[in-house]
Amino acid sequence: MKVLVIGCGPAGLACAEKILALTEFEVTVVDKKSRVGENPRCAGGISRYMMEKVGFSVPKSCIVANLKRVRIYAPNMDYWEFKGDKDYGYVLNRELFEQAMAEKVEGLGGKIVLGHLVSTKDLEFWQSQYNYIVGADGPVSVVRQWLGLPNFSGGDVHLGVQKTITMDSYPQDTAELYFGENVASEGYAWIFPGGNSLVRIGLGVPVWRGWRVHQFLDNFIERNVYDHREINSIAKQIPTAKMPETGVYGKVVLVGDALPSTDPLTGGGVCQGIASGQAAGRAITEGHLGNYDRSINWLRKQNNRRYRLKQVLYSFSDQDFNKLIEVMHGFKPKTMSIGAELRRAVIRLLLRKPRLARKFFKYLH
Repeated sequence: MKVLVIGCGPAGLACAEKILALTEFEVTVVDKKSRVGENPRCAGGISRYMMEKVGFSVPKSCIVANLKRVRIYAPNMDYWEFKGDKDYGYVLNRELFEQAMAEKVEGLGGKIVLGHLVSTKDLEFWQSQYNYIVGADGPVSVVRQWLGLPNFSGGDVHLGVQKTITMDSYPQDTAELYFGENVASEGYAWIFPGGNSLVRIGLGVPVWRGWRVHQFLDNFIERNVYDHREINSIAKQIPTAKMPETGVYGKVVLVGDALPSTDPLTGGGVCQGIASGQAAGRAITEGHLGNYDRSINWLRKQNNRRYRLKQVLYSFSDQDFNKLIEVMHGFKPKTMSIGAELRRAVIRLLLRKPRLARKFFKYLH
């Protein structure tokens, strides 16, 4: 059996590794990048909750910061701090992380081909050369285009921009999320530690608001950062759509952002991409691609709940956000999942505020 994986990110590499670990299939991974992990467009945050749920670990050499707390800020700058008995999660050096994954793939006999920008003509030819094709090529996916799948709607794709800066005073064990109309309308801003006095500061808004995204970020930095030096900047489209009922199209399977498996609420995609990649790889080795959809049904249900929560939060006024954080004071988490705890807090708020409950019930039922 021959398998072609389009995309050398975490989802594609996880799929390739799973196939190679379980079979002697011939696996080739193709990517347009000139080196594995080149120019990662990611804040790099991952939660221990999702790592444990998916079942993977990260080499210590790939971790730049241990997150002990996450703070969620309202527009009035009141905040709620999420902190458990253990580290909430980690911030990755994505380049090193992907390189470590690629080394495993090559160590198991897989082939990685870099510097090839895949076209639909390539896919037309390759469909007769390979038993399975895996689309792991991100939100702007040539595999999706080749399959004739519709684009994500404007409200279900966010444009994220991020700058890496120096900021000596920022605590390297804390991540911060900021909401509000003047921060990132229908999105949020983030500050993540980057190790060695580096900070990753960015925000995301729907693509139809994309013309304002750089101004949003510049204003946010001006308000929250005083003495800093910019190192680099990145931009990326982030799918925040519902997860589809199927990721299987004949002998083609979609994983990661191309599916999309991304968390619609936070835009987090590393753990979700690995989960979908592993599940697709296992289904391919079993020879029953239908098993893929069934094995990631837990993620589909989780993401669809997060999608409804996204609709609720992005419909909040600044006053609603202020009230939400006020309600969350003294709120004791039951899990180590930010999304799950936000959902509990929103439901708690709606029960206390009938006006909001009537307005947003349609999203939460």
